Amino acid sequence: MTSSRYTIPDLPSVDELLPYLRQIDENRWYTNHGPLSREFEARLATHLNKRDAASQQGPIWLVSVSTGHHALVIAMRLLRLPKRAQVLVPSITFPSSAFAIEEAGAVPVFTDIDPTNWSLTPEIARKIASRRKVDAVMTVAVYGVPVTGWDAFTKETGIPVVIDAAAALDVQPVPEHGLVAHSMHATKPFGIVEGGLLASRDPAIIQTAREMSNFGTRERIAYDCGMNAKLSEYHAAVALAQLDRWQGIKDRRRNVFNSYVKALAEHGLTSGLQKDIDQAVTSCLMLKLQKPEAQRVVEALNAKGISAHRCYWPPLPHHPHFADAEKAEPLRNAEELNHLIMGLPFHAFMTEEEVTDTVRLVVEEISRG
Repeated sequence: MTSSRYTIPDLPSVDELLPYLRQIDENRWYTNHGPLSREFEARLATHLNKRDAASQQGPIWLVSVSTGHHALVIAMRLLRLPKRAQVLVPSITFPSSAFAIEEAGAVPVFTDIDPTNWSLTPEIARKIASRRKVDAVMTVAVYGVPVTGWDAFTKETGIPVVIDAAAALDVQPVPEHGLVAHSMHATKPFGIVEGGLLASRDPAIIQTAREMSNFGTRERIAYDCGMNAKLSEYHAAVALAQLDRWQGIKDRRRNVFNSYVKALAEHGLTSGLQKDIDQAVTSCLMLKLQKPEAQRVVEALNAKGISAHRCYWPPLPHHPHFADAEKAEPLRNAEELNHLIMGLPFHAFMTEEEVTDTVRLVVEEISRG
């Protein structure tokens, strides 16, 4: 047997949800920063601050919103950038990253990526900022692998940073300076069907973000340019049930990841895994091939019923909407990797047999190239 689906969400059962749904019935509060969304934010903040106990940067503050995209848009608006501000963003990411920059009235400027961790690094951004104007940076925790070094970048350059950590909840550090956005889409490790989070070390910023998510209002008076981005109480109920299940979710994903590492190692393929992917709660498992045949291999595997994929590929400048977008530099690494990287099916319910069988068929297809 092989996995015929690229991913399967790991969401609460009806029985696990019922206690929280009953609270909604009792409270008769369904949206607008209700008691369940506040409880979720408080419980998750406690969890993250306990994990972060060794940090001397102050506590982490959170606000929940309706989608991860809204978290990114609000983060960009909080930077208070001038119109047409130049914002660096990696060429390898989901379109939402660049769309959020555009929706904030700024201009996405695409960058190349590091060839080993496939992300926009502080070193890349420093080189670009040394030769051209950069108003802000949106970096991405690609495939849930956390990014680091951005506090030092902001302190050195004065350039603000937003971290799109869509799939990196619970592993992405929150910098002293900067904002971290998470997605809670159903396909993410911490999925609640639809939702997002914005994290910061500054409680005032999070309070402003909360107001922005409710039309920029405070006591029904508009103080800011906001939007309707509140997390419903029904989604907060799923979020609370997911917190109850979170350790089990992580354990299941870790077991599947370890099965893949074992199977790939038997064929000498672990060097093709993303650098530091073991630090993530694995969302997507991508494999770098030795030959530029990723698209061919994916199509051949799909024909055999294996849900191989090309998540985040090709680079965004290949998308029609971004075809004329500005590039800060030649995208040499991104263009090379575009022909080398493919995705393997990955979800918490895969068996070791399915993993082994999938890897065997991948190896057979590679050998035909």
